[in-house]
Amino acid sequence: MQIELLNDFIKAYENAYEKRFDSSFEGKIKTLCAKLNEPFMHLSKELSKEFEELIFSLEKNINVAIIGQFSSGKSSLLNLILQKECLPTGIIPVTFKPTFLHYAKEYFLRVEFEDGSDIITEVSELEKYTDQRKGIKETRSLHIFAPIPLLEKITLVDTPGLNANDTDTLTTFKELRNTHSIVWLSLIDNAGKKSEEDAIKANLKLLGEHSICVLNQKDKLNEVELENVMNYAKDVFSKYFEKIIAISCKEAKTKENYEKSNFELLLKYLQNLDGFKIKHNFVKRKMLECCEILENEIKLFDEIFNKLEKHFKDYELYLNECFERLNSQIKILNHEILEKLKSISERISKEIFESVKEKEAHFFKQAKTLFKKDLYVKYNYKTPFISSDDAFLAMFYNSDVMSKEFKKNKNELIAAFDELKLNLNEIFETLQKDILLFKARFSNIQKDNEFQSDTNFSELRVFCNASDEYFLKDFKNILFENILELDIFLEKLDLKAFTNYENATKLSLSFFSRKINESRSFYELDSSQFSLFYPKKSEIYERVLTELNVYEFEALLINKPIITKIVKKFFEQNKALIIEKTKLIDSKKEELKKRMDCILEVKKALKELE
Repeated sequence: MQIELLNDFIKAYENAYEKRFDSSFEGKIKTLCAKLNEPFMHLSKELSKEFEELIFSLEKNINVAIIGQFSSGKSSLLNLILQKECLPTGIIPVTFKPTFLHYAKEYFLRVEFEDGSDIITEVSELEKYTDQRKGIKETRSLHIFAPIPLLEKITLVDTPGLNANDTDTLTTFKELRNTHSIVWLSLIDNAGKKSEEDAIKANLKLLGEHSICVLNQKDKLNEVELENVMNYAKDVFSKYFEKIIAISCKEAKTKENYEKSNFELLLKYLQNLDGFKIKHNFVKRKMLECCEILENEIKLFDEIFNKLEKHFKDYELYLNECFERLNSQIKILNHEILEKLKSISERISKEIFESVKEKEAHFFKQAKTLFKKDLYVKYNYKTPFISSDDAFLAMFYNSDVMSKEFKKNKNELIAAFDELKLNLNEIFETLQKDILLFKARFSNIQKDNEFQSDTNFSELRVFCNASDEYFLKDFKNILFENILELDIFLEKLDLKAFTNYENATKLSLSFFSRKINESRSFYELDSSQFSLFYPKKSEIYERVLTELNVYEFEALLINKPIITKIVKKFFEQNKALIIEKTKLIDSKKEELKKRMDCILEVKKALKELE
């Protein structure tokens, strides 16, 4: 059952995305469009529609647009081609929407409105829909139909003047995206002006293959002037246009000057355009442009992920530097802590040693002689003694010197641990700063071309917005865990050593007082066998070390340094997380590579396509 479902899914996928087309040019283009439209590419609706229009354009006439600056005579030229005064002319720019000229058996006008409606009317009504000075319903496009044989093969497009206003210029760019050929119309007086070349350079995106430059009003010049202008125009403009023709729309209005006007030369050029070849080259060029847009999108994404990856590479280098520095500091800290414990022990043992005094003592013992066996003999001796209470009071209550010293040591210890924790926190904050800056920079990134993928940009924004969750949360948890371990060790050190000094002193005093008293008991029983116990300074020191747990902490600080172990674990866990997070970035880059491979494969096929 599951295998059947899987097979059904595979068949459905193949039917949707692996359609088989014939080996014609159109079939190959459809195959490449389908390849780019596979689900993992996440094409935008606009680009999918663009591919559909490109495929459909192979069955339509080629579009030839007449463009140039306003008042260059575009409408006059098209009226000559239409053999009728259809398009309004004037010194005020009036054509605010592109007007398409199609073939039909009779003249008529079709007006399409922005609300989706349209009307069929007389061509004489055109001015009403082209004059910017008249308030009319918002027009989307105008279509003139005329019984002109040239229009059976090509569709001409009249456009707003490029320097009429910003809105018209933007409209021109938008409508002429899918124009196959361009006729750049310029007044012949402007041919020698730098401003005209600047205007051409500014609109290079509109100039595809088979674009020509037509210089109007040649009737204003004599033969010598015309030859000079044409020579100059060829030198300057030939790199932009396939052909340069000088005409006179004024002369072309009268039949006797028709040939002199060079209008026939322009018509022949248009009639001889190889529509089949032009459409094929146009579709290839437009698809390559679309591929370039997709390729640039992927390069942008790849650059973003590389920036993120570089943050982690830099962080890893920073970790290595910090570990060497902190490791040296911790070794010093371990010895400093141990020295403080030993210093405390030495200070306490010194005070205890100085509190050991001597006093007169005696005991009675039965006489061993025959005549005095019922008598007791008194023996006097000097014995060591410690007044534990007096010694303790002298050290900690009658004077606050020792208490202040021990408190100072404790505060220094806490400060050292605070600095260590601060260093670990600063290490994390270095990464945190980079990731949050990355998030701020790219979390609201928008596409700058309608053909770019909405889905891909949306997913990138979501990824960048969640970058602190993806890339900071685990690092922060590691920081907290290791800081907690340091706090636990500090608390243990404080409770068993630095806060325990009074208790250790009491225990040490009690221990030596008991030993002295025990030695006195044995001494009084048999002074010949037992001696009195006088605690040595070294013995007292060793005892205090034991009561302060110094030997335990010596093992934890020097032999098996726990602070070093905690910090080392912090760095190792960070490095392990870097590997883990880099894998996540790599998975994103793998997706990009898959898309890029698809695009490059399509580009290669397009370039080889005949």
